[in-house]
Amino acid sequence: MCPEGSLTKNNNSSKNINIKIFRRIIQTFFLFLIIFSMIKFDISRAMMSIIILIVLLTTLFFRTVFCGWVCPAGTVFVIIRRIGKIIGKIPFIKPINKIYKKWVKNNIIILNKIDKYARYVKHFFLLWILQAAIFHFVTISRSGGRRIGITTIIYIIILFLGLFIERSLCRYACPLGVVIGLVGKLSPTKIVRDENFCTNCNICSKSCPLNIDVANKKSITDADCNICIKCIDDCPVDGALKLKFTVPLSRKNSKINKAIEKQII
Repeated sequence: MCPEGSLTKNNNSSKNINIKIFRRIIQTFFLFLIIFSMIKFDISRAMMSIIILIVLLTTLFFRTVFCGWVCPAGTVFVIIRRIGKIIGKIPFIKPINKIYKKWVKNNIIILNKIDKYARYVKHFFLLWILQAAIFHFVTISRSGGRRIGITTIIYIIILFLGLFIERSLCRYACPLGVVIGLVGKLSPTKIVRDENFCTNCNICSKSCPLNIDVANKKSITDADCNICIKCIDDCPVDGALKLKFTVPLSRKNSKINKAIEKQII
Protein backbone atom coordinates (compact mmCIF):
# COMPACT_ATOMS: atom_id res chain seq x y z
CA MET A 1 0.00 0.00 0.00
CA CYS A 2 1.21 3.49 -0.78
CA PRO A 3 3.02 4.93 2.31
CA GLU A 4 2.31 8.53 1.27
CA GLY A 5 -1.41 7.77 0.87
CA SER A 6 -1.50 6.09 4.27
CA LEU A 7 0.21 9.07 5.89
CA THR A 8 -2.29 11.46 4.31
CA LYS A 9 -5.15 9.29 5.47
CA ASN A 10 -3.83 9.26 9.03
CA ASN A 11 -3.64 13.05 9.01
CA ASN A 12 -7.32 13.15 8.09
CA SER A 13 -8.52 10.32 10.36
CA SER A 14 -9.95 12.76 12.90
CA LYS A 15 -12.00 14.37 10.14
CA ASN A 16 -13.49 10.98 9.18
CA ILE A 17 -14.30 10.19 12.82
CA ASN A 18 -16.06 13.55 13.12
CA ILE A 19 -18.11 12.76 10.00
CA LYS A 20 -19.17 9.40 11.46
CA ILE A 21 -20.21 11.04 14.73
CA PHE A 22 -22.03 13.81 12.86
CA ARG A 23 -23.94 11.26 10.76
CA ARG A 24 -24.93 9.26 13.84
CA ILE A 25 -26.16 12.40 15.59
CA ILE A 26 -28.31 13.30 12.57
CA GLN A 27 -29.69 9.76 12.30
CA THR A 28 -30.50 9.64 16.03
CA PHE A 29 -32.14 13.08 15.94
CA PHE A 30 -34.49 12.17 13.09
CA LEU A 31 -35.28 8.77 14.62
CA PHE A 32 -36.47 10.39 17.86
CA LEU A 33 -38.18 13.19 15.91
CA ILE A 34 -40.34 10.73 13.95
CA ILE A 35 -41.14 8.73 17.10
CA PHE A 36 -42.17 11.95 18.90
CA SER A 37 -44.25 13.09 15.90
CA MET A 38 -46.05 9.75 15.67
CA ILE A 39 -46.94 9.90 19.38
CA LYS A 40 -47.94 13.56 19.56
CA PHE A 41 -49.45 14.29 16.15
CA ASP A 42 -51.74 12.74 13.57
CA ILE A 43 -49.81 12.96 10.32
CA SER A 44 -52.31 13.75 7.57
CA ARG A 45 -52.01 12.78 3.93
CA ALA A 46 -51.30 16.41 3.06
CA MET A 47 -48.44 16.56 5.56
CA MET A 48 -47.08 13.25 4.30
CA SER A 49 -47.22 14.56 0.71
CA ILE A 50 -45.28 17.68 1.73
CA ILE A 51 -42.64 15.56 3.48
CA ILE A 52 -42.25 13.31 0.43
CA LEU A 53 -41.96 16.39 -1.83
CA ILE A 54 -39.21 17.83 0.39
CA VAL A 55 -37.40 14.48 0.32
CA LEU A 56 -37.56 14.32 -3.49
CA LEU A 57 -36.35 17.93 -3.89
CA THR A 58 -33.44 17.15 -1.54
CA THR A 59 -32.73 14.05 -3.61
CA LEU A 60 -32.46 16.12 -6.80
CA PHE A 61 -29.54 18.03 -5.28
CA PHE A 62 -27.91 15.53 -2.93
CA ARG A 63 -28.87 12.15 -4.38
CA THR A 64 -29.95 9.57 -1.77
CA VAL A 65 -28.63 11.46 1.26
CA PHE A 66 -32.06 11.05 2.90
CA CYS A 67 -31.63 7.26 2.94
CA GLY A 68 -28.11 7.32 4.36
CA TRP A 69 -28.40 10.20 6.83
CA VAL A 70 -32.04 10.90 7.71
CA CYS A 71 -34.40 7.94 7.16
CA PRO A 72 -35.55 6.62 10.58
CA ALA A 73 -36.34 3.18 9.15
CA GLY A 74 -32.82 2.92 7.80
CA THR A 75 -31.44 3.88 11.22
CA VAL A 76 -33.59 1.20 12.91
CA PHE A 77 -32.17 -1.45 10.57
CA VAL A 78 -28.62 -0.26 11.27
CA ILE A 79 -29.38 -0.84 14.97
CA ILE A 80 -30.91 -4.26 14.21
CA ARG A 81 -27.75 -5.29 12.34
CA ARG A 82 -25.59 -4.19 15.28
CA ILE A 83 -27.79 -6.27 17.59
CA GLY A 84 -27.19 -9.21 15.24
CA LYS A 85 -23.42 -8.72 15.56
CA ILE A 86 -23.69 -8.58 19.36
CA ILE A 87 -25.75 -11.80 19.40
CA GLY A 88 -23.10 -13.44 17.21
CA LYS A 89 -20.48 -12.75 19.90
CA ILE A 90 -22.41 -14.50 22.68
CA PRO A 91 -20.16 -17.43 23.80
CA PHE A 92 -22.58 -20.31 23.07
CA ILE A 93 -23.62 -18.73 19.71
CA LYS A 94 -20.07 -17.89 18.59
CA PRO A 95 -19.29 -21.39 17.19
CA ILE A 96 -22.55 -21.33 15.18
CA ASN A 97 -21.70 -17.84 13.93
CA LYS A 98 -18.29 -19.07 12.72
CA ILE A 99 -19.95 -21.90 10.78
CA TYR A 100 -22.44 -19.41 9.33
CA LYS A 101 -19.67 -17.01 8.21
CA LYS A 102 -17.76 -19.88 6.61
CA TRP A 103 -20.93 -20.98 4.78
CA VAL A 104 -21.49 -17.41 3.51
CA LYS A 105 -17.88 -17.20 2.31
CA ASN A 106 -18.15 -20.52 0.44
CA ASN A 107 -21.42 -19.56 -1.22
CA ILE A 108 -20.82 -15.85 -1.77
CA ILE A 109 -21.30 -15.97 -5.56
CA ILE A 110 -24.76 -17.52 -5.48
CA LEU A 111 -25.74 -15.39 -2.45
CA ASN A 112 -24.79 -12.23 -4.35
CA LYS A 113 -26.97 -13.34 -7.27
CA ILE A 114 -29.90 -14.00 -4.93
CA ASP A 115 -29.31 -10.59 -3.34
CA LYS A 116 -29.29 -8.93 -6.77
CA TYR A 117 -32.66 -10.32 -7.87
CA ALA A 118 -34.29 -10.10 -4.43
CA ARG A 119 -33.91 -6.32 -4.62
CA TYR A 120 -36.69 -6.24 -7.22
CA VAL A 121 -39.17 -7.14 -4.47
CA LYS A 122 -39.26 -3.50 -3.38
CA HIS A 123 -40.38 -2.56 -6.90
CA PHE A 124 -43.36 -4.85 -6.38
CA PHE A 125 -44.24 -2.98 -3.17
CA LEU A 126 -44.03 0.33 -5.04
CA LEU A 127 -46.34 -0.92 -7.80
CA TRP A 128 -48.78 -2.21 -5.18
CA ILE A 129 -48.89 1.20 -3.47
CA LEU A 130 -49.31 3.03 -6.79
CA GLN A 131 -52.21 0.87 -7.95
CA ALA A 132 -53.85 1.19 -4.52
CA ALA A 133 -53.53 4.98 -4.61
CA ILE A 134 -54.62 5.45 -8.24
CA PHE A 135 -56.88 2.54 -9.18
CA HIS A 136 -57.88 1.17 -5.74
CA PHE A 137 -57.77 -2.41 -7.06
CA VAL A 138 -56.14 -3.90 -3.96
CA THR A 139 -55.69 -1.75 -0.87
CA ILE A 140 -54.84 -2.79 2.67
CA SER A 141 -58.35 -1.90 3.86
CA ARG A 142 -59.96 -3.98 1.11
CA SER A 143 -57.45 -6.80 0.82
CA GLY A 144 -58.76 -8.73 3.80
CA GLY A 145 -56.98 -10.33 6.73
CA ARG A 146 -55.22 -12.94 4.61
CA ARG A 147 -53.31 -10.44 2.44
CA ILE A 148 -52.56 -8.21 5.44
CA GLY A 149 -51.19 -11.33 7.14
CA ILE A 150 -48.94 -12.09 4.15
CA THR A 151 -47.61 -8.51 4.14
CA THR A 152 -46.92 -8.75 7.88
CA ILE A 153 -45.04 -12.04 7.40
CA ILE A 154 -42.92 -10.48 4.65
CA TYR A 155 -41.87 -7.60 6.89
CA ILE A 156 -41.18 -9.97 9.81
CA ILE A 157 -38.84 -11.86 7.45
CA ILE A 158 -37.19 -8.56 6.49
CA LEU A 159 -36.73 -7.72 10.18
CA PHE A 160 -35.17 -11.15 10.81
CA LEU A 161 -32.86 -10.77 7.82
CA GLY A 162 -31.79 -7.44 9.27
CA LEU A 163 -29.89 -9.35 11.97
CA PHE A 164 -27.66 -10.88 9.26
CA ILE A 165 -27.81 -8.43 6.34
CA GLU A 166 -26.97 -4.72 6.36
CA ARG A 167 -30.07 -2.58 5.73
CA SER A 168 -32.29 -5.44 4.60
CA LEU A 169 -35.30 -3.09 4.41
CA CYS A 170 -33.44 -0.71 2.07
CA ARG A 171 -32.36 -3.61 -0.14
CA TYR A 172 -35.59 -5.58 -0.45
CA ALA A 173 -38.71 -3.82 0.80
CA CYS A 174 -38.54 0.00 0.74
CA PRO A 175 -40.78 1.44 -2.03
CA LEU A 176 -39.76 5.02 -1.21
CA GLY A 177 -36.14 3.97 -1.71
CA VAL A 178 -36.98 2.94 -5.29
CA VAL A 179 -38.37 6.41 -6.07
CA ILE A 180 -35.48 8.18 -4.34
CA GLY A 181 -32.96 6.00 -6.18
CA LEU A 182 -34.49 6.83 -9.57
CA VAL A 183 -34.79 10.57 -8.86
CA GLY A 184 -31.25 10.52 -7.48
CA LYS A 185 -29.99 9.53 -10.93
CA LEU A 186 -30.62 13.17 -11.92
CA SER A 187 -28.56 14.53 -9.04
CA PRO A 188 -25.16 16.19 -9.61
CA THR A 189 -23.91 14.65 -6.35
CA LYS A 190 -21.98 11.38 -6.57
CA ILE A 191 -19.06 9.43 -5.14
CA VAL A 192 -16.13 9.13 -7.54
CA ARG A 193 -13.02 6.94 -7.45
CA ASP A 194 -9.68 8.37 -8.53
CA GLU A 195 -7.70 5.56 -10.20
CA ASN A 196 -4.47 7.52 -9.70
CA PHE A 197 -4.79 7.16 -5.92
CA CYS A 198 -6.68 3.85 -5.67
CA THR A 199 -4.54 0.88 -4.54
CA ASN A 200 -7.22 -1.74 -5.43
CA CYS A 201 -7.36 -2.95 -1.84
CA ASN A 202 -11.13 -3.58 -2.24
CA ILE A 203 -11.86 -2.28 1.28
CA CYS A 204 -14.51 0.12 -0.04
CA SER A 205 -16.51 -2.70 -1.65
CA LYS A 206 -16.29 -4.83 1.50
CA SER A 207 -17.43 -1.96 3.73
CA CYS A 208 -20.41 -0.91 1.58
CA PRO A 209 -23.62 -1.69 3.56
CA LEU A 210 -25.51 -2.25 0.32
CA ASN A 211 -22.95 -4.57 -1.30
CA ILE A 212 -22.01 -2.20 -4.16
CA ASP A 213 -18.76 -3.04 -5.96
CA VAL A 214 -17.25 0.41 -5.36
CA ALA A 215 -13.67 -0.72 -6.10
CA ASN A 216 -14.47 -1.46 -9.74
CA LYS A 217 -16.41 1.70 -10.59
CA LYS A 218 -15.18 5.14 -11.62
CA SER A 219 -18.28 6.78 -10.18
CA ILE A 220 -21.00 5.36 -7.94
CA THR A 221 -24.32 6.04 -9.62
CA ASP A 222 -26.17 2.92 -8.42
CA ALA A 223 -29.73 3.62 -7.33
CA ASP A 224 -29.05 1.61 -4.15
CA CYS A 225 -26.17 3.85 -3.02
CA ASN A 226 -27.45 5.94 -0.10
CA ILE A 227 -24.45 8.31 0.21
CA CYS A 228 -23.64 7.01 3.70
CA ILE A 229 -19.98 7.61 2.65
CA LYS A 230 -18.81 4.58 4.65
CA CYS A 231 -16.63 3.65 1.68
CA ILE A 232 -14.91 7.04 1.93
CA ASP A 233 -14.55 6.69 5.72
CA ASP A 234 -12.94 3.25 5.44
CA CYS A 235 -10.72 3.94 2.42
CA PRO A 236 -7.06 3.80 3.61
CA VAL A 237 -5.85 6.33 1.00
CA ASP A 238 -6.99 9.93 1.15
CA GLY A 239 -8.20 11.19 -2.22
CA ALA A 240 -9.01 7.78 -3.71
CA LEU A 241 -12.73 8.28 -3.06
CA LYS A 242 -14.48 11.65 -3.01
CA LEU A 243 -18.01 12.99 -2.77
CA LYS A 244 -18.44 15.43 -5.65
CA PHE A 245 -21.12 17.94 -6.56
CA THR A 246 -20.86 18.82 -10.26
CA VAL A 247 -22.85 21.66 -11.80
CA PRO A 248 -24.18 20.15 -15.08
CA LEU A 249 -23.58 23.21 -17.25
CA SER A 250 -20.79 24.37 -19.56
CA ARG A 251 -17.02 24.02 -19.20
CA LYS A 252 -16.90 27.55 -17.81
CA ASN A 253 -18.39 26.15 -14.63
CA SER A 254 -15.35 23.94 -13.94
CA LYS A 255 -14.08 26.56 -11.49
CA ILE A 256 -17.45 26.55 -9.73
CA ASN A 257 -17.30 22.76 -9.49
CA LYS A 258 -13.82 22.82 -8.00
CA ALA A 259 -14.87 25.46 -5.47
CA ILE A 260 -17.87 23.32 -4.46
CA GLU A 261 -15.75 20.17 -4.18
CA LYS A 262 -13.46 21.89 -1.66
CA GLN A 263 -16.44 22.45 0.61
CA ILE A 264 -17.44 18.78 0.70
CA ILE A 265 -15.57 15.53 1.10
